[in-house]
Amino acid sequence: MVVTCEISFDNNRYGTFYAGQLVEGCVTLKSDKPKEVEAIVVKVVGYSLTKWSERQLTSNKLFAGREDYLSTIVYLVGSEENNNRHIIEAGVHTYNFACQLPYQCPSSFEGRYGCIRYLVKVLLVRPWKYNQAYTHGFTVLKLMDLNFETPQLRVATHSEGYRTFCCGPCKTDPLKMELHLPQAGYVPGQRIPVTVTVINNTHLAVSELRLCLVMLVRYYSIKPEHSRVERIIISRAKGDSVLRQCTRSITLHMDVPATPPTCLEHLIQIAYHLEVEAMVKSLREQQLMIMPLTIGTIPLAVSGIVVQQPPRRSAHYEAAGPASGQRTTDELPMVTSIATIPNGLTPSSADIAPPKYEESKFTVRGNINEEELYAFGKNEFAPLYPVYSIPNPPPVLSSNSRNIGYINQSFN
Repeated sequence: MVVTCEISFDNNRYGTFYAGQLVEGCVTLKSDKPKEVEAIVVKVVGYSLTKWSERQLTSNKLFAGREDYLSTIVYLVGSEENNNRHIIEAGVHTYNFACQLPYQCPSSFEGRYGCIRYLVKVLLVRPWKYNQAYTHGFTVLKLMDLNFETPQLRVATHSEGYRTFCCGPCKTDPLKMELHLPQAGYVPGQRIPVTVTVINNTHLAVSELRLCLVMLVRYYSIKPEHSRVERIIISRAKGDSVLRQCTRSITLHMDVPATPPTCLEHLIQIAYHLEVEAMVKSLREQQLMIMPLTIGTIPLAVSGIVVQQPPRRSAHYEAAGPASGQRTTDELPMVTSIATIPNGLTPSSADIAPPKYEESKFTVRGNINEEELYAFGKNEFAPLYPVYSIPNPPPVLSSNSRNIGYINQSFN
């Protein structure tokens, strides 16, 4: 006897939703012969899991955590409260389902030491034998609209640092680096123009500049309370050398690939920063600068303003971390009237085309059936993230940018 199950979503071919949206879909069961069941159940669940082990003295210690964001159960046929049996006749049977996503849902993520998953499960309940499970993953995205985050994301950012090498009589004059960005908030698909000015007043040459866009993922465990950080480089670029006693300004472009948005809450936290490193010849010491960045799901408007943002989290929730133990669900309003966020919350179509949705190349694929003993269908799942094709911001020119390379007469 063959029973197949197809799970699809209404008007959403990517299976990608924003927190606060209504998830609507269809379950199609096909059977070549009559099948007896106690119940047919549809479960829509969302949760985060963390799990890893660390070597401590002579044994491995296990760290784990779990947060649940969503759990709904709908009986399509029968119930598990009694022992009644029902017959699914041969043929095709179609059932509809719907589920409201809470606003506080974090973005889907599959990582090395944990995951944030959202699943639709169809269970054929058969206590006298075994339950058959069909699982379909879908992507949920936190509504990270750069237009409504802190105003600092819009303005140009600047950082500078000094570094001397060796010590005592061998101590060098300072090597100064200036880092300029046109804004601090970006979305996947954009290119970040990074202007780096190196004022090298040392007697050592800078062999090259290395730029990295880094994703930092912090995993929290609950029992016992602990955390660990995973560092993932998602984009690289290299700049030319800077001779000794010279100044040079270089603009390099960093691509932002498909990647989950910034999230500084919940059991799994994701942050981004830009690393710029000056590689100094003949020395193991280097000059490193780091600048934090924010990756969102809705880009800064090119012209015009996007539509109204849903209600924000309260300050009380922002202050509560995974280990605080505070439950603030009652302070998180549920969005019930967003409709189609991917189109409705982006700038007008004249400014920005709708995004494509792509899998991240820098995270893993998860096994969405690992909790089911008798699972059918695909096991692997990877979230999809919006990737835009929009104009890139122009680079910020520093005071030295017009001098592509010149000999230092003095050092200020």
